[in-house]
Amino acid sequence: MAEENNSENKNENKLEYESLINQEEKKPPQNRERLIIITTIIAIVVLGIVIIFSLLFFGGKYNVTINYEIVASEGLQEPYNEIKVELIGANTYEASFPVGESIELTSIEEGTYELNIMAVDDTGLAYYYYNNPELFVNEDKTLSDINLEKLPLRYQIDYEWDDNDLYITLPQDYDQYLIYRRNSDGMYEPYRTSTQNTLILSSVPSEGLDLKFAVVKNNMVYNFSENYYFQKNSSPISPIILSPSENQQLSESSVYFVWQAEDPDRDSLVFDLYLTADSGQERLIAENIDTYFYRFNSLEMGKNYTLRIVAKDQKGGESTSQIRFSTKVVPEEKVYLYSPSGEMGVTIYEVTDPSKPQEIATIDTPGNVTDVINHDNYLYILRYMEGLSIAEISNPNSPKLQENLNLEGINGIKIANGYLYARFENGQVSVYSIKDNPRDPEFLGYTDIKFYGALEPEIRYIQTQQDLKVEIIKGEYPVRINLNNRVFVAEYSLLVANADMKETVENSFSQVFDTLRLIFSTYKPEDFRNSEKIAEIENKLLSALNELFKTNTTNGIKEVTLDVSRVE
Repeated sequence: MAEENNSENKNENKLEYESLINQEEKKPPQNRERLIIITTIIAIVVLGIVIIFSLLFFGGKYNVTINYEIVASEGLQEPYNEIKVELIGANTYEASFPVGESIELTSIEEGTYELNIMAVDDTGLAYYYYNNPELFVNEDKTLSDINLEKLPLRYQIDYEWDDNDLYITLPQDYDQYLIYRRNSDGMYEPYRTSTQNTLILSSVPSEGLDLKFAVVKNNMVYNFSENYYFQKNSSPISPIILSPSENQQLSESSVYFVWQAEDPDRDSLVFDLYLTADSGQERLIAENIDTYFYRFNSLEMGKNYTLRIVAKDQKGGESTSQIRFSTKVVPEEKVYLYSPSGEMGVTIYEVTDPSKPQEIATIDTPGNVTDVINHDNYLYILRYMEGLSIAEISNPNSPKLQENLNLEGINGIKIANGYLYARFENGQVSVYSIKDNPRDPEFLGYTDIKFYGALEPEIRYIQTQQDLKVEIIKGEYPVRINLNNRVFVAEYSLLVANADMKETVENSFSQVFDTLRLIFSTYKPEDFRNSEKIAEIENKLLSALNELFKTNTTNGIKEVTLDVSRVE
């Protein structure tokens, strides 16, 4: 019974399942399509949400605003006309903007960039620039206080003139060289451009050129140089050689070369002096001197000379003049020996040929002659324990005895620097000056034995003022007073107060000589034949020289002696 019931139940369940299947198959197809559409829409919405969240949380694009200022060089008209901007990173952005407007960069992806801002011309040459190698963009940014500037550079600029052409040398190893010229408005504007660092400017205008220079490397202009003014150079006028004159014959080995020269541009001049003896090699004897005279002390006698003077104006301009002159033939100089001969006085021998001495004269003196000293054509003869005799020997063949001084106890003599020392048997040393009058020694006083023969004796017991003479011109020397006249000076000497002043004057020879030339130039030729005018010139020289040395007639220059022999 139970089994029958179970069988019935299974049959009923089967019938229900089949009935459901049949119903499902009978449903219309629209319901399935609707389900597919709804599912697709849901998937699209979810995908959009995912994309939005990815953009919000995993990356984006931003705007960058840049405010800048060009730190421009004053006085320059530079041709930059736009602002070029570069962002260089994983992506590169480039943009250009008018000069003066803010820079707006949009849609810049997040990342690190190198920022370059440049003020450029039509060729892309950057006159002012800014660089930031690490600009990080992760949000909208505004950059302020950005200055566009040039890189600094210390310039070494050399130039030289070749006639009227100007050669300018700029620093090496740059790509390009800019030359700016100052215009009538006072501004520097583009003038020339070169790829070589040596520039040649031909036919420079007479009014000159006022230029500035800049160099270019990697398309960037470095800061400009200071201005350089170049003007067409005129060479100096050929020097006028005043002394010696053409074909003049000189009788001494020392000579003053004197000349005049001018420069049309009023440039300062320096001079080179060349001397040629006979047909020998030309020799440079003075270089780059800025005076208008030069003393040369090494002429050889019996020679023909050519003097050439070159005037230079420091800009490459030169001019030259030359003259010929000669020196006299001097007979063979004879050599003499002055021999103390005891009670026989002094015997004079000519010993030009030492192997054949010849006795030529004697000087008879009283007493026993034990020592003689030859000084400035005077012979000082020691008569042992008796005195001192003085003889003039300008002509050794005919000596002339001038003085016999009785100095009891004298046993030695020496001469140094214009002083005569007489030593006595008791150790005392007398000091005499023979500077002014060699034949009449002036007694100054006594000194210690250690100063016997010193150049400057220290007088212990009697001190008298000893003025010193400084000879500036000795012998006939021409001084040009104008283009047509010369004054021949036989003597120009100074009497000074002491040895220090003497040294000061000797070390300032050129200034003392120039003072004479300057004062001479204010007088007429006939004035130099008037003794009163000469005295007036001496007083003017005295005042001018003491003013030059900041001294007076007590401690400086006490007297000026001027002897004019003739005027031409």
